[in-house]
Amino acid sequence: MPRLLERILDRITIRAFSFMVMDLDGANGQPEGAEDLWDLANRASMTDWFLTTANVAIITSQADSWHTVDVTLELWDGRPLADDAQWARTETAQIYSSSGKLQVVGTEGHSSGNVLDLRGRACHWSVSAGVRPGSSARYHEERPPEGLETYRVQFWPADL
Repeated sequence: MPRLLERILDRITIRAFSFMVMDLDGANGQPEGAEDLWDLANRASMTDWFLTTANVAIITSQADSWHTVDVTLELWDGRPLADDAQWARTETAQIYSSSGKLQVVGTEGHSSGNVLDLRGRACHWSVSAGVRPGSSARYHEERPPEGLETYRVQFWPADL
């Protein structure tokens, strides 16, 4: 039975419909031949809501161009049990992480500084992303709306 090893709760303000889960190395640790971040961003704006390449996953919101979302990052020792019924959309992919340390990052580079330690460097990971409506939409004057969406991104070793 797979075990949850670590869970990071975070919050990010989405601008221009998207945010990222990014390796601390950024583009510096990408292996040769990996898809460029800018190419991935262009593809994300036109197609899928969850795309990955080396050191980055881009998540595109369909709720609003500017709002604050709750994001949970989880590390598992094996593939987590499926609970797709709790999530409006889910997607599974692979991601390469050079440093083994990931954080939620806005498209303009802002981050809370919370870091998920994958406990392994320079290797591939399986990753599953899920999104569902937030607990309750709250709209504020001169601040981004909150509670529109909730995200969960789970990682486990790719060889399992």
